[in-house]
Amino acid sequence: MAQRFDNKNRKNDFVFKLFVAGDEPHSTQAKANMKTLCETYLNGRYQMDIIDVFTYFDLAIENNIFLSPALIKESPGPKTVIFGNLSDTEEVVKALGLKVFSDEQ
Repeated sequence: MAQRFDNKNRKNDFVFKLFVAGDEPHSTQAKANMKTLCETYLNGRYQMDIIDVFTYFDLAIENNIFLSPALIKESPGPKTVIFGNLSDTEEVVKALGLKVFSDEQ
């Protein structure tokens, strides 16, 4: 896999695959936006694989990803796919079913 981010000290409630096209501007923005979303809403309770479609095009095809950037939420269900640079935070949060987690949870 290209890059994996997770926090092994906590239960990973959310599993994501982010498909990007190298260092293209929209892909770079999607990575930054997803990092911010995870830090703000998931408090370390996630695993995210960042997959460069230029290098791992077979994984993109296997996951039915034909344009990037694309984010797949694998779990918890239902599986969700979002295309674009993830800049509309309110819509992304709603689509992914995120809420703010506190340290006590």
